[in-house]
Amino acid sequence: MAKLSKTTKTVIIAAAVLLVLGAVMLVLMLTQPSAEESSSSEDSSSEASTAVTVTDHERDEVTSLSVHNETGDFTFTRNERVVSTTDYDGNVSSSTEYYWTSEEMKGLSPNETTINSFVKNMASFDTKSLVEENAEDLEKYGLKDPSAYVEVDFDDGSRAELCFGIVNPASTTSVYFRMKDSSDVYLVSYYTVGSAYYDIKDFVGLLMTDSYDAENPLELDYLIIERKDMDEPVEIRYMYDVAEESEKEDSIMTTFNSHRFITPISAEVDSTKGQTLCYGLYGLSMSSCEYIEQTEENLAATGLDDPFVRITFKYGSKRRVLLLGNEITEVTETDSENAPTLKTVTGYYAMFEGEGGIYSIAKDNAPWYTFTVQSVMSRRPVSPYIYTVDTVTIKTADSEYVFKIEGDSSENSFSCNGEEVSGDKFRELYQHLIASVGEELYFEEPTGELVASVTFKYRDEYVDSYGTEQDVLEYYKSDDRKSIVKVNGTVLFKVREIYTERLLSNVQAVLEGGKVELNW
Repeated sequence: MAKLSKTTKTVIIAAAVLLVLGAVMLVLMLTQPSAEESSSSEDSSSEASTAVTVTDHERDEVTSLSVHNETGDFTFTRNERVVSTTDYDGNVSSSTEYYWTSEEMKGLSPNETTINSFVKNMASFDTKSLVEENAEDLEKYGLKDPSAYVEVDFDDGSRAELCFGIVNPASTTSVYFRMKDSSDVYLVSYYTVGSAYYDIKDFVGLLMTDSYDAENPLELDYLIIERKDMDEPVEIRYMYDVAEESEKEDSIMTTFNSHRFITPISAEVDSTKGQTLCYGLYGLSMSSCEYIEQTEENLAATGLDDPFVRITFKYGSKRRVLLLGNEITEVTETDSENAPTLKTVTGYYAMFEGEGGIYSIAKDNAPWYTFTVQSVMSRRPVSPYIYTVDTVTIKTADSEYVFKIEGDSSENSFSCNGEEVSGDKFRELYQHLIASVGEELYFEEPTGELVASVTFKYRDEYVDSYGTEQDVLEYYKSDDRKSIVKVNGTVLFKVREIYTERLLSNVQAVLEGGKVELNW
């Protein structure tokens, strides 16, 4: 191999050095942040350095919290209660927990979730960034006379005095803030401190009734609706006899409805269409609290001094009265000068009789304001449990059949006009009687002759429960091969004419031991 000259060696070494330096520079260029990234990082670091911890306590360390804002003054005070819990083994243990109440609520139920969140946020929060140190013009931040001022007392004897100003025009998620004894202005998150601007009524609980508990059901015993545009009250009662029968393994259900109208007609409440009418009273929630106190002025302003609807109901052994007043409307302006503004009903003013507070309730949560009996009644007029009936009397133009029911499901006997009849046959006939489903709604008085009538006369216990001694179904001839059905003197339905034809033949089948036909 030829020997390299000294000059050649020097060139090779220099080239190697340059190659190494180039590689180092390349690595530095790839790993060094851009000028923009560097600037952003410095800004972020600067903002973080100006953020401060305002309060650093636990929620349960707050003994009282006082608010002074544009809506008024109110104070939350810490209380304690004993809470019992049961584990999976049935062992019961007790513990103490804190909660906060306000005298300014005048005894209304508090929304503990909202209050607890507010107390927690005031007990511990940080600022986002420093806006101006030793600000001379506090007024431009709304901090000269703060929009909201909060005093928080802790159980270690310390106090935080917090001043909140206007919302930051550049970012509506932030508000201006300072400590009472400082003129340093910061930005804080509105989502953290926004409750400082609330009215006391914003902390009132809006859930007014218990929800339905399938594990421990408390049925709606009764519901009475009195409305100014109705001639008489509408009364609805729970069908306990049907419910009790449904618990038996060998029972044959006569209906899937749970409630029935007592007045102004006798008919079941459709389990689908009338669902909100009855079960809407469970877990009833208001939209907002409008007034803490029911003054004469507030009652007059909401129409609750002379309510449009009065709803009396009872479940869980507790009777309550819900009152609905004036409509609450939303006005929509139109583009045309000649077109009128549009008013949409969004809800109603509401209150409970004998209980404080005036609320608003959403239209969809208050079906009692606009419903009609015809729109929610079942097509099945009556379906009493067979052993709540004393007699069933079927009359035709030239005959009368009085069926007597004695005993209960375990021991029973059946007779017609004093002569014993087959229990199985009569039960089949009874199924036919209560299957009189209205095939269409109809309300015009009949002009045709009376074809047949069926009268259910009830036992004393049924009368005591529902106040109804009997129900009468009448079937009148129509000119369209249908029968017009009157329920307790009120025209409600039409059924196919074959129903009454089959009814009469089934009566003869019971008396003569023939086959009872249930279909028509």
